Amino acid sequence: IDVLNDKSTLRQNIGYLPQSFGLYPKVSAEMLLDHFAALKGIIDRKERKKLVNELLDKVNLETHRKKHLGGFSGGMKQRFGIAQALIGNPALLIVDEPTAGLDPAERNRFHNVLSEVGQETIVMLSTHIVEDVKDLCTNMAILNGGQIRLQGSPATLVASLNGKVWEKAFDKPEIEAQKQKYQVISERIFAGQTLIRVCADQPPAGDFTAVSPNLEAVYFSQLGLHVKNAATS
Repeated sequence: IDVLNDKSTLRQNIGYLPQSFGLYPKVSAEMLLDHFAALKGIIDRKERKKLVNELLDKVNLETHRKKHLGGFSGGMKQRFGIAQALIGNPALLIVDEPTAGLDPAERNRFHNVLSEVGQETIVMLSTHIVEDVKDLCTNMAILNGGQIRLQGSPATLVASLNGKVWEKAFDKPEIEAQKQKYQVISERIFAGQTLIRVCADQPPAGDFTAVSPNLEAVYFSQLGLHVKNAATS
């Protein structure tokens, strides 16, 4: 599809859930979803009613259909957002920062909804939350500076760092020296010291401990590599 010259066809094939979106607080979920369906060209009332019922059931909001949207929690609003994005059965669903601000319980419910939707529709997440990628995605890419720096399945990319992630605790004044010697991919305070993790093909000097890599290590190691290459180019 030519996205510039065939915008109507493009819109018919894409559903979109932005990170922040407004809802009429004094309208019920059922009424607003029916309104959105009419706006998307579903004119037949019986067809709209059937679609609304199916979508509310899909996102686990069936029991809240008569409730005003102003009384919805953050997670419920996100699930409603998925429902409206699925009107018209899009081939591609784009979701921006879907779990930002959700508590753990709502996050789990939303993950379940996205996983179910992903059985029938291609779902693309734009997110900085590594756990979302780990839990939901079969394929991922790291975008930095307008360029794709790395792509592949999360499991494969994590496995590529096996035997390359090392950890050790230092006093804070020592950290800068370690950054000069190694690619430090993370640091956190633990028991009064700074625990750093480095990415290196060989064991670093000193008593570093090998640790299992995770997706966060993949993310930070790739960004660190990009910064290093940019500095030397």
